Parts: sequence; structure tokens; C-alpha cells
Amino acid sequence: MNSRSLVVLIAIAVVLLIVGAEKPLLAQEEHGEAVDTDARGLRLNRYANWIFRSFLQDESDDATTLGMEFESKLSLKSLEIKNISYFEVAEYSRGIPGQPAGNPDAGTAAADGITDLLTAFWFSKKSEHHGKHHFAPGVAAQFPTASDDTLGSGKWSLGPSFDYEYESGRWFAGAIALQVWSVAGDEDRKSVNMLMIKPFAFYSVSEHWDLTYVPYGIQVYWNKPSGDKLYLPVGGGVQRHFELGWAQMNLGLQFFHNLVRPAEGTVNDLRFLVEFRFHDAHEWVTE
Repeated sequence: MNSRSLVVLIAIAVVLLIVGAEKPLLAQEEHGEAVDTDARGLRLNRYANWIFRSFLQDESDDATTLGMEFESKLSLKSLEIKNISYFEVAEYSRGIPGQPAGNPDAGTAAADGITDLLTAFWFSKKSEHHGKHHFAPGVAAQFPTASDDTLGSGKWSLGPSFDYEYESGRWFAGAIALQVWSVAGDEDRKSVNMLMIKPFAFYSVSEHWDLTYVPYGIQVYWNKPSGDKLYLPVGGGVQRHFELGWAQMNLGLQFFHNLVRPAEGTVNDLRFLVEFRFHDAHEWVTE
């Protein structure tokens, strides 16, 4: 990871932590009255750093990646719009098939820098969040923000998505799924036709500990040869909660083995999580 990428990463992290640590003045009345829960507002719910090491068949090809994930919600009276955006700061010793997500033709050169931005929006009514099950349809997009051909697709991609959540007792589980097709971009790059399913499962062992299964994602590249189409990870790990007052911090460690993978793809992933889940007070009310 070069110094320029590291500086950009640190700057983004500092800004987000400052925003999260200070209680926004717009989120409360001048004399400390409660916020109207029906008001329109935007809030940052979660910020996560995924630090992971990808192990390939040749040790000299092993790669280090820092994934940055942001989750926010926009309330418009009875409508709630959830967004998750994700990109990586990567150090790849060579192009890795299917990584980062959405890159069907990773190139051959080593590269350090920022990958494409993958984002999705899901729409639901506030009343629909009650009960064990929650389903929200939405749209997904990928933007060619990568700093190098090895790190991105060179394409603008769009498609449908959904977010499903299940919560009961000690369990919180579900999946995010999206299918994107390239609609514009570099003509000399291969088209994107990718299905990504990102399952997640948390089992609360105690007040501060969870068992977790949150893989990079099950990825299918429909345009690739049959032996290079699929990543199927198995594994899991644990995470620990810490209360900071203005947010809950989660530290997690997981290990995954790609049971099915491209011939030159990632064999194993070791993933370390640093996550901040901001409390409801961190809300910007717009009306």
C-alpha cells in the first residue's frame, strides 16, 4: 500500500470518526428536546474497516487489502432508504481473478491503490421493520473509481438488489444480493456480468461476544469459463463488542477457505474487522 493511498485512507477515517464522535447540533432542539422520530433525516449508522490477507497458491502472490464499508439511512417520513457503499485500498502483487468484486479481467500487473466503488440502495416503509423478517428491494451500482486496471473493471455497472434480514433470540442473519451488468465504460475491457450474494450470520454467545459468518461474498461471473465462474467461501469467526458511549465498537477475526474458486484465485482469506456502530443520536435532521 503506497504512501498516497495510506494518507487518503487516514484522512477519510479521521473525518468519519470526528463526525461520529460529535453529537450533531441539528439532531436536537436548542433546549434539548427530543427529536421527532417522524422527521426527515440522514444518519450514518455504521463504519467498518475490513483488513484482510488473501492467500494464493503461490505465496509470493499473497495480497493485503483494506476494505472500507459505510452504512447510512435516509428517512423521508414513512419511507426509509438504506445504503451500503464499499471500496478497497489494495496492494496486489498480481491481478487476482474476481477480486476486487466486479472485476472480470484483472490484468497481469502488480498494483497498489483504490478499487471500484460498489454501492446499493434498498427501499422500505418504516412499519415493515417490525417482526422477525425484513425484506427490502433495491438497486445496485458499481463505479469505475479504481486507480489501476488491476484493481477495477473500467466499467459503469447497474442492476437489481435486495436486502433480507432475520432476527430471533440470539440469532441475527440474512443476505444481501445484487446482480450488475456493465452499461458503459472502456470498450477494451471485458463486460461485467456479476452476481454477488453476501450472507451474514451472528449468534450472540454472551453480552460482549458473537460467533460470526460474514464472508467476502459468494460471487458468480457469468461471462467467465466454467472453472473460473464461482467463489464459494466457508469459514467464520468471532467478534467482541466494546461500548464507547457515542458508538459501539466491534473487533472481529474470521478465516475463510474458498471451497470453489478460479484456478488462479484466492485460496484462503484471513479477515480482521474494526467496526463502529453509531447510536441513534448521531442523526442529521433536515426537516
